[in-house]
This record gives sequence, C-alpha cells and structure tokens, in this order.
Amino acid sequence: MKITLLLIGLTLLVIVLPLLPALQEWRRPSDVTPLPIDEADALEPDYMAQRFGQRLDDAVDRGLIEIGGVPLVHLPAEAVRAPWPLDEREVRSGRSRRIWHSDGDCRLPERLHGLAEMSCAGTMQAAPGHTYRALRARQTLLLPERVRVLRWAHGRQVVVGDRGVLAGRISAEHSLLIGREVSFSLLHAPVIRFAGAVDAAHRPDPEGLPAALGRADGLRPGAPGQPARVEGALIVAALRHWDSDLDVDGHVTIGEGCHGQGRLRATGAVQVGAGAVLAGSLAAAGEIYIAAGAEVQGSVISESTIVLGAGCVIGLPGTHATVRAPRVEIGKGVVVHGTVWAGQRRIDIDTAPPGAAVIGYDAPVRWDSIARRGLATASLALAPRSHHQGDLVCQGDLEIGARSRIQGSLKAHGDLAVGAGARIDGTLVSPGEIVLGAGSHIAGSVMSEEAVVLGPGCVVGSPQHPATVCAPRIEVALGVVVHGTVWAGSSGDAPSPLLDTGGRDDETLDERTPLAPLPGQAAA
Repeated sequence: MKITLLLIGLTLLVIVLPLLPALQEWRRPSDVTPLPIDEADALEPDYMAQRFGQRLDDAVDRGLIEIGGVPLVHLPAEAVRAPWPLDEREVRSGRSRRIWHSDGDCRLPERLHGLAEMSCAGTMQAAPGHTYRALRARQTLLLPERVRVLRWAHGRQVVVGDRGVLAGRISAEHSLLIGREVSFSLLHAPVIRFAGAVDAAHRPDPEGLPAALGRADGLRPGAPGQPARVEGALIVAALRHWDSDLDVDGHVTIGEGCHGQGRLRATGAVQVGAGAVLAGSLAAAGEIYIAAGAEVQGSVISESTIVLGAGCVIGLPGTHATVRAPRVEIGKGVVVHGTVWAGQRRIDIDTAPPGAAVIGYDAPVRWDSIARRGLATASLALAPRSHHQGDLVCQGDLEIGARSRIQGSLKAHGDLAVGAGARIDGTLVSPGEIVLGAGSHIAGSVMSEEAVVLGPGCVVGSPQHPATVCAPRIEVALGVVVHGTVWAGSSGDAPSPLLDTGGRDDETLDERTPLAPLPGQAAA
C-alpha cells in the first residue's frame, strides 16, 4: 500500500513540478509589459490624424499654448496671407518643431520644414520639395511635387503631386488623387485615383476627379448642338473626362481611365489609353490604337489602320457598331458588337456572350457542387472570355484570360495573373505575385505575400464595397482607381532611421536628406 501511494505521489510530482513556474507567474505576474502589436494592424489608417484632431480641438477650446509638452502656435483665420511668426532658431535652421494651427486656409512657408504637426480649419497647401512630419486639413490638403510626409497626412480631399514620398499614413474622408512616381506605404480613402499628371496647386472637382477638359486644354466650345474644336494636337492625361463631341485638327492621345461622352473625330492618329471609356463613335484619318481593356461604345473608322488591344470592347449589346479600316489588327479577348471590315473583307468575330465553363472530374478543375468551388491540382490558364461561377483554387500558377468573367474568389498557390478587361466578382489571394491586366475590374480585395502589380486603368473595389490591396511591394500604373486601402509593406509608420540628420539642429532639412526606400510606387 505504501509503495502504491509513493508511486502515485511521484507521478503527481512529475506532472505538477513543470507547472510550478507558470502557477507562480499566474498568481504574481512579474511581466506586465503588453504584447508587441504593430500599430498598423491594431489601428485604423486615420487613427493618428483623428486622435491629434481631438487633442488639438481641446487645446484650442481651452486656450492652451502646448500639446504634450510641444509648443502650440494658434493663427487666426485673417492671418492666411501674413508671414508666420517664426523665431530666430526656425529661420536659421529652416525647420520648426512647434505645432501650428490656423483657423482658416493655410499656405505653408517656403524654406521651412515641419518636424511637428501642422493643421488648419480650411485648405492647406504645402511648399514644393519640403518635408513634414504630419499634416491635417479640414478641407483640401494640397501636396505639390517632391513633398515628403514622415508620419501621417489627412484631409477631406488630398492631392499628391509628382515624385512625392509618403512614408506615413495618408488618409482622406472623401478622395485621394495621386500623381506620377509617388512612393507610398499606406493610402486610405473611399476612392484613391492614380491620375498621373496632377496639378497640386488646384483643387479636384467635387467628385475628387481631375478637372474636366476645357479651354486650358485648347478646347473651343461650339454653338449649342455643335462639337467643341481643338486646333492642333490634343493630349488628355489619365482619368480626365468631358461631355461633348470633339473635332480635333491633329493627333489625339487619350490617357488611361478617361471617360468621354460624345463622338470624337481627328485629322491625325488617335491613341486610346487602357481602361478608357468613350461613349460615342471614333473616326480618324490616321491610325487608331485602342489599348487593352478600353471601350468605345460606337463605331470605329480609320482611313489607315485600327489596332484593337487585348480585352477591349467596341459597341454595346443590342447596338450595331462597325470597325472599318484598310488594315485591322485584333488582340485576344476583343469583343465587337457589330461588324469588322478590313478593306473590302469582312472579319468574323465570335461576339456571342460566353457561357459558363463546363468543369467536371475529367477536366483540369475538379468541381465541388456543394461548396461551389473548383480545385485545380496543377497550374491553370483559362482561355480569353471564359465564364466561371464559383470560387476557384489553383495549386499552381493561375492565369485568367482577357475579358473573362469570374463570379467568385480566386486563390493560387503560385502566381496569379488577370487578363485585360477581365472582371472578378470576389477577392484575389496568392503567396506569389498578382498582376492585374489593363482595364480589369476586381470587386474584392487583392492580397499577396510577394507583390501586386495594378495595370493601367484597372479598378479595385466599389463605392458600396471598399476593398484592400495589400502586399510587401505594390506597383500602380496610370488610371488605376481603388476604393478603400492600398497598403504596401509591413507598417504604415515611418521608422526612426527614415529621417537621419545626425542630431544636429542647425542642419537644414531638404530634399537631399536620405530616406529609406518605400515599397509602394505609383505610375512608375
């Protein structure tokens, strides 16, 4: 009996002894430090801007002269055109470590870099080539070319000029307009437009779009019912729009993602950018080149050559359109609702709407009718204009053909490519690289563990269903529109080595100050 009790006691001792340190830590914790959580994971993208706004409003209401030990300078609304009351140290060093707030519009001074928060109750315009820690505007925030933001920037509308460096979180309540060669880490707004040529000295229209074509572009409005005229070449930047017929005495270049209402005639050549939509006919004496994923909802006629890029669409269902030229070249996945004539020869194109893909156990994709999901055990490439209903998982590389329609989400264990003009009514997930073709539409989020490349004129998300584009590296072409968040890299904050001045307060902070490379690049 004693031996049995001894064995039971030894067994309990062996079981309980390793747990004693854990029990002691549970009763009397020695480590009260919280678990490290990345702020970019734990907080909303605009959290820091909203939190600062609350503290600033409280300080202004109470008449405080500092926030968290940092001096606060409060400028009245009528001081918008008056020189800022800089102290001697700020004038000498070209930097300010004080918090500035204006009750009205605000134009930030030249030769002054802001290493503390700057805010205004109206519209704020930064100085070109300057560096700022954090910026906040109740209305529009205008960031001219080569402006750098280290921590965050927020406004109702935010416009970023060319070659900006956005190391922190950039958020907007209404819209973000991004220029060319802009490096970024985290962008967040109901709609983010990568417009290419952006003039950050002017506010966007109420919808956050670049200004409509007008007299500044050479347009001369005609009489009522008559087309507008342009004498000479017409170059339209990405995402521009217009609402009238156009007659152009020269060549025409239409940027990615543009929207035009009315017909277009030109005496020279015409180039239509990827993802652009022209709601009318197109006629030219020279060559007509329609890029991948673009749409022309009327006839296309040229006296020379017509080139239809992959996945573009001519005409509308139920409306006959004609494509006619001495020479016609047609890419993959092109849809023509009508007739194609090359010289005197008619070219037949299958314009019938694609049917659902027939997927069975003998096909490369095994279909689960209960889960409504297909599984491909090897790499898979769907032909142009394929139509698939249900989620699709591929254990290799997955390629979706041009102008295909997938009503479901896609997951690939390798790389994932979406053809020009394709539409995916779901999310895209892949540990490899994800490439979206020109003019493609993705209704859900796009997530990759390697890289995401957004082709010209493609759209991610919708106003009713915001989406997220997330990857360690993101490249964005002209004319791209994202409804939601673009997150490149593992953090939306600027790490401390991002800005290194060697600890010398008298050193001037300028565009030559080294910055760490950012994982997001717009319109490269």
